[in-house]
Amino acid sequence: MTIRAFRSEDAGALVAIARSCARGETDFVLVPLWETERDLFAEYERHGVAPEDHLLVAEAGDGVVVGCTGFVRRPSASAAGLVCPIVARDSRGHGTGGELLRAALAMGGELGVKLVSAAIGVRNRAGYSLLTALGFRPARQHYLMRLDDVPIAVRLPIEGLQLDVARADDADAILAIYTACGFEPRTPEAMRTLLADGRHAHAVARHGSRVVAFAEIETHWAERPWVAFVGVDTLLQNRGVGSALVSWALVRQFEAGAQSALLLLSPGNRPALQAYEKAGFHRHRLIDVLEKGL
Repeated sequence: MTIRAFRSEDAGALVAIARSCARGETDFVLVPLWETERDLFAEYERHGVAPEDHLLVAEAGDGVVVGCTGFVRRPSASAAGLVCPIVARDSRGHGTGGELLRAALAMGGELGVKLVSAAIGVRNRAGYSLLTALGFRPARQHYLMRLDDVPIAVRLPIEGLQLDVARADDADAILAIYTACGFEPRTPEAMRTLLADGRHAHAVARHGSRVVAFAEIETHWAERPWVAFVGVDTLLQNRGVGSALVSWALVRQFEAGAQSALLLLSPGNRPALQAYEKAGFHRHRLIDVLEKGL
């Protein structure tokens, strides 16, 4: 078996393996979650890096691609998400997953990665054992929530609240709420870029002349958008504003051709969990997140 850098012609084989893993809870990994070749390339496009530099492929002696691993990260970032090793079913049992993971960790050191996060389904015991055997330690859990139909309409919880598509001049107000919520740092320039890049959909809730909430939807996968960030003004939190806004924004995505929607949520966030379930989301997978310093 040979482990080598990804080539574009490998995409079809890797997508087939990823789709096979996604079907069963005992094989499930959050990344890669590719249903089409477009998903694979969009994964790297959204991070601004090339798959050829961050993705490794396992190739059998007959030239057949049997697995992959690697990283997704922002350009030159020292923290990265692991593309968990996935292996074709008929090629398992020969240590391929372990070889792939060791090769990925070596590549991570060469890339300057200092912290690696891996996310796998809690019933993926083989994957969990492999990760912990090579030094990964559990950090937290998330629910992967999935919506498979047009969201259920959620009643506006506050009189006078208006839901709208974000405008360019909403950037500062959105950023203020985003920052107050404690999300990863973002500059005003980055916020304005996200509003205009055509790969994110932003919706806002207005009360009078003020923006009091926002929802950021990643649309790199047009048929399967992700709810990335939702923020609500401190004075209006826990009143259903965020879930109403997300439902409204996702209706627009389904009207534009989306077939499903996804989001990650902490199991401890019970109010948000109940709110999203009322909107039609269900608990698709429980995810273990593990970390390792390099």
